[in-house]
Amino acid sequence: MKVIDVSQTVMQVEKQTSIDKIWEENAVPKHRIQWCPGCGDFGVLAGLKMALTRLGREPHDIFPVGGIGCSGQIRNYLNGNALHGTHGGTLAYALGVRMANPDLVVIALAGDGDTFAIGVENFVHTCRRDPQVTLVVMNNGVYGLTKGQNSPTHGLGRDLGESSEESPPPFDPLRLALSAGATFVAQSFSGDVKHAAQVYVAALKHPGFAFINDFSPCVTYNKFNTYDWFKEHVEHVPEGHDPMSLGSAWSLLNEFEVRGRLPMGIIYSKPRPKRRFAPLPVRGENLNNADIRPLLQMFR
Repeated sequence: MKVIDVSQTVMQVEKQTSIDKIWEENAVPKHRIQWCPGCGDFGVLAGLKMALTRLGREPHDIFPVGGIGCSGQIRNYLNGNALHGTHGGTLAYALGVRMANPDLVVIALAGDGDTFAIGVENFVHTCRRDPQVTLVVMNNGVYGLTKGQNSPTHGLGRDLGESSEESPPPFDPLRLALSAGATFVAQSFSGDVKHAAQVYVAALKHPGFAFINDFSPCVTYNKFNTYDWFKEHVEHVPEGHDPMSLGSAWSLLNEFEVRGRLPMGIIYSKPRPKRRFAPLPVRGENLNNADIRPLLQMFR
């Protein structure tokens, strides 16, 4: 007969309840949330808290890295250690944190302008290198913090007619991620928080770079790609889709594009075999016997 350790079960339930409370109360009252009422970033924040609760992660387990823009404010609303970097540098800082302390769950939180304009080179090479970092891009087609200029993803679903160097067709982050070798590519919609949380859980469990393109409507400056517009155009990835197949991922994107729909869910997920690496020698146990005299001599 199987013996059930009741005390162990009670401790697990108590810990989960405690984590639920931590994330429920997180960001209150230390910070006043500064997004516009109805901003899609509220949905991303709620989805992240749900995902972290399900994974049993506490604030000291994670390290959010935010970029410049409305999206970067999320790091203020996940109380704990965090970093606010420069525009376009979110992934570079996140990679540095990951190298310094591989035990942390590093989450990069950025916008579409931050990631796909000035930061696109960091995005491409992070896809190639496949570090243990999760990137959530809050994609709304505009630079919301600087009064709504068009971002690289501007024009989604519109008939733009003639393009120009100043107004090119909208950028496709999913296709670039697949082309650059990303091992986890997914898409979510902040208007469906429960589904987004499921995607975040899968991303945070992925042993490598996980990229989620989240449609996060800007209610102030983008009056075309609204919540109602997305609800009419998003569609869940079909159950028969094989996310382990790169060919299936490309076929899925092509099929959805033909129908004018946006896939929600995991497009591609296939961990890459990798060699183990040694952490940087920045911890106490690594530096106990270090001789810093030669270093100090340089400054005399």
